[in-house]
Amino acid sequence: MEFRHFESDALANYDEAVSFREQLEKYLKHWKWFLLSIIVFAFLAIIKIRYSQSSYKINATILIKEQENGNSLSPSLSSFENLGLFGVNGDESLENEIQILKSRTLIKEVVQDLELCTTIYLQNSPVDQELYPNLPFKVIIRNDTNNLSNSVQNTKFKVQIRSKDKFDFIDFSNQVQQNLEFSKFFMANLGNEEESLSRRAKIELYEGVDVHNFIGETIIVNINSIDGITNDYLERINIEPINEKLSKVLNLSITESSINKGKAILNNLIEQYNVDGNVDKNLVSQATIDFLDERLVLISEEIKAIEGTAEQFKSKNRMVDVGSGADIFLQSSSANESELVNTNTQLQLANYMFGQLKNTPLGEPLPSNIGLSDPSVVNLIVEYNNHVLRRKRIMKSSSERNPIVVSIDSQLSIIKNNLDANLNTLVSSLQIQINALTKQSGRISSKIAAVPKNEREYKDIVRQQELKNSLYLVLLQKREESILSNAVDVNKARVIDEAYTNGVPESPKKILILFGFSLLGLLIPFLVIYLNDVLDTKVHSERDLAKLRMPYLGDIPLTVNKKDLYISKVDNSNIAEAFRYVRTNISFMLDRKDNCKVVFISSTQSKEGKTFAAINLASSLAISGKKTLLLGMDLRAPKINVYLDNLEDKKGVSNYITNDDLFLEDIILSETGIDNLHLINSGDIPPNPVELLMSRRVDELFEQLENLYDYIIVDTAPVGMVTDTIQIGKFADLTIYVVKANYLDKRMLHIPEKLNKENKLPNMAFLLNGTDHSRGAYGYGYGYGSDSIKKPWYKRIFKSAAIF
Repeated sequence: MEFRHFESDALANYDEAVSFREQLEKYLKHWKWFLLSIIVFAFLAIIKIRYSQSSYKINATILIKEQENGNSLSPSLSSFENLGLFGVNGDESLENEIQILKSRTLIKEVVQDLELCTTIYLQNSPVDQELYPNLPFKVIIRNDTNNLSNSVQNTKFKVQIRSKDKFDFIDFSNQVQQNLEFSKFFMANLGNEEESLSRRAKIELYEGVDVHNFIGETIIVNINSIDGITNDYLERINIEPINEKLSKVLNLSITESSINKGKAILNNLIEQYNVDGNVDKNLVSQATIDFLDERLVLISEEIKAIEGTAEQFKSKNRMVDVGSGADIFLQSSSANESELVNTNTQLQLANYMFGQLKNTPLGEPLPSNIGLSDPSVVNLIVEYNNHVLRRKRIMKSSSERNPIVVSIDSQLSIIKNNLDANLNTLVSSLQIQINALTKQSGRISSKIAAVPKNEREYKDIVRQQELKNSLYLVLLQKREESILSNAVDVNKARVIDEAYTNGVPESPKKILILFGFSLLGLLIPFLVIYLNDVLDTKVHSERDLAKLRMPYLGDIPLTVNKKDLYISKVDNSNIAEAFRYVRTNISFMLDRKDNCKVVFISSTQSKEGKTFAAINLASSLAISGKKTLLLGMDLRAPKINVYLDNLEDKKGVSNYITNDDLFLEDIILSETGIDNLHLINSGDIPPNPVELLMSRRVDELFEQLENLYDYIIVDTAPVGMVTDTIQIGKFADLTIYVVKANYLDKRMLHIPEKLNKENKLPNMAFLLNGTDHSRGAYGYGYGYGSDSIKKPWYKRIFKSAAIF
């Protein structure tokens, strides 16, 4: 059988060479569903855009100013800077400022200042409109003690304004209180679904609000907890550097449905940040002022005591002009005395600072700018205070366990120890300098032997008085400088761009939503078709049978018109053409046999169309001039009598086998309406069909029939259900195995594959029944030149619904 091997190999190769175009056509033939799905989802996208609240991105830009002397370190500490023990690099400092800007404390102050816990909307279609900042009224809530209540949270109610004086109140459970008056307290249910909370409340109109614009409108009021709102804005506010080069320039952004509200939040956040920075700056100034006030009080008392001593000395010695006797001494020792006074002043300040260092706990600022001239001590004080302020800022949003705080505490201890050592060194150095100046003053004094004793004693008093006066003036000057610094607020952040927006909604993104929904509309039919293809286990086409490597005779198109169920002599229908094609292939497969050709027609199970195929194949062969017999050998469930009329009383095969008195002429029906076509019915249904088929009468039947006909078309029982067909398979020259498209499960194909391999049925070939060839009428389908059935318009449009 060359035809068999050639066709099997061709089908196998055809299956392996499935092109991309064929896979694409599997989806393109359902283009109407794709188009409909895209239109539906595009419509849904338009609805979503229409009913979505527009949100806008608001931005603000600020510059974080550098701290003055922020990185000044004494020479003795410079070696530690490379180890990271002192100083803060730019990135760490900027990150600290970002954390301060996003701290819960700062955001909470913004929420409280702008009263963001209460949100008021104008009920509108399709989206409620937030009223900010032009609020029509404010809600005042009091508890049972007539104090402002802060316990109300997470509640929602509505206010319907009826007139300029009255309104209706609708609580969360839709309970209505009608004709309430503005600015008068009433009992309101301000709870939620979890808890009912009754409070005294009143609705008070803002001054200048034209209430007539809101008459008949419904206003929605949402009251949320301050912690909940704070957490919400902590997540929504984004702060980041603009770029690496401009590391000190920060961009603040927030997405908000109300542009005015978003601008107010960012501007207020910057304002709160500057206020917080000024408070930190004033901590050091205030500590310095307090220290200077204490020193001034003590020095003022010492000056008073010295002035009293001078007054008593002058009274006791009856001295009127004490300066005239000391002119020579003052001229010769003025430079020495001036330096001695300055040195004593520095010594006093160093001693004061040393005492303040001992009494100031770790983490509190030290007084600065008190007049000390030693640069190392001044730099250490500035560095210590900078670390203290940094620690306080971090502690606002952290705890003492924070590794950064622990590191700062360690740095403060080191700086304090170094400051203590430097002050000790400074005091020793000043004391040595004073001793040297005193000795030099003694040498000058010994040269002026003529100076009276009283003048010399009075000179000592005057020198002490000048020393105290000089120190008092220095401290007073520093106090005024500190007061001036405290009075002038210098903002930490310079506003480059106040809060602004480009006016384009950040969401919903119309193009993206339309694209996404359209893509979804494209994917859903694709997935449905794909899943239907993956999960589908039915046989559909020749390709599903090709892997069995069995001959393929052709396919019979699906028909819904019963008039086209059987072919006639003059018939150009699709079914007639299909059976002509099958008839031609059969002639090729059986061309080597000259005498009668016996063709068995079977299937895996019932309702696959084997009887339908047998009747039409026999008719087609008879029409072509071949003397043909249609033999019904399905003794269990015969279907020929169902398809053909006037066979109920006709004797058949079962009667012939069981009754030896019957002759062949008694069971042959020659009047079938088609020339050259005879019929033998299956007869009465026997109780033991297998045993009957083993009878010698079956052999006699086939032997006699082969001498009378060119073709014997045998309608047999399904092989997947009973063994009747296998029992008589030895009589067949060709076995046509009918497979119904879109009906037989692919997993049942092992039955014909096994029968073919074991050669239980000779010369097996497939016939595919019930295929849909509406896509093409020549090559893939049949009926060239025939009239096709015109389907209704909705079936023509949605014919691809078969995938569902």
